Amino acid sequence: MSVQTKDILDMLEATRVHTNKMSFVDISTDLQEFIVQPYMLTQKGGMKVIGGGVGISQALMVENGGYSEWVDEFSESTGSIIDHLKTMKVDFCLLHDSVSYTKGELLDNKGEDRIQNVILPRTRSMWLRVAQTMERDFFGTPSATDDLTPWGLKYWIVKNATTGFNGGYPSGFTTIGNINLTQVPNFKNHTMQYTAVSKADLITAMRKSHRATNWKSPRTDSGVTGDAMPNRRLILTCEDVLEAMENIGEAQNENLGRDLSPFTAGQNGPMGLMRTGNGDLLFKKNPIIHARYLDSDTSDPVYGLDMSTFYAMTKKGDNMNLGEYEKHPTQHRVYTADLFHRHQTLCVNRRNNWVISK
Repeated sequence: MSVQTKDILDMLEATRVHTNKMSFVDISTDLQEFIVQPYMLTQKGGMKVIGGGVGISQALMVENGGYSEWVDEFSESTGSIIDHLKTMKVDFCLLHDSVSYTKGELLDNKGEDRIQNVILPRTRSMWLRVAQTMERDFFGTPSATDDLTPWGLKYWIVKNATTGFNGGYPSGFTTIGNINLTQVPNFKNHTMQYTAVSKADLITAMRKSHRATNWKSPRTDSGVTGDAMPNRRLILTCEDVLEAMENIGEAQNENLGRDLSPFTAGQNGPMGLMRTGNGDLLFKKNPIIHARYLDSDTSDPVYGLDMSTFYAMTKKGDNMNLGEYEKHPTQHRVYTADLFHRHQTLCVNRRNNWVISK
């Protein structure tokens, strides 16, 4: 049976009753909130656009030579040159989506016959799919055999039951971002284990991890990054843990407010584009956020992220590049515009981040 313009469901839905021609209500997404993409996909946030090459490299200063020495007036110098730098290397992944319409849709939906703007919701749907895909895959479990999907949170921040900087390789990987952790042990995230969501257990562990990853340099230089950024801190966890934390927050002295650990000397504040209301749960003035994609993680993790260390790398010319509408080669009344986006998630300083899990 052939498909006619009148059979397209979008058109049938738009012609049944009187319709507001220029508006629609969007209830399509199944995410209450996009946690990382509002930050990662803006150049004021974590997006970095580069030109040239099939991937990205980032120099890491992994060794400073240890300590200086105190000498007397006639001591001889024994100068040496050390290997300061290692290079991270990651490859781009390519995301694709598209928007299509038929000639019949446009002919039957313009001028006096216009029922509703059918292209606007279709285009918005595409952009929402892109955001949902990137949000989902940021929280996905990495596979060493999958070179199509970009690396996300669980690739860069790895759990371990031992307290300390023990976040090693994700399962199945022998390097991380081309870095050998035996040679560069400073490129490990902080890890701890907890048993119960209580002030004596989990909250105490969060305090310890927060202090351990709060790196501060005695001086700054142009072109050098690496120190923890208090105003880019974000705490992510699953619904069960957040509910238990909320119970702790409600039970504590009202003078302490909703901050589970309010006492801090740092100039902490909400992450760049993240804003918290008066009732939101905080940890050292940083928002504790429910990340839906962590709900299926049976280890009930709590991630403490320094978002200044995460970059959404993309390539100039392939940065959300939506092409022109072109006629389909075999469906001659269909016009399609293809979207391509080259992307990879990069964490340049794992030791500023922590994860605590059961």
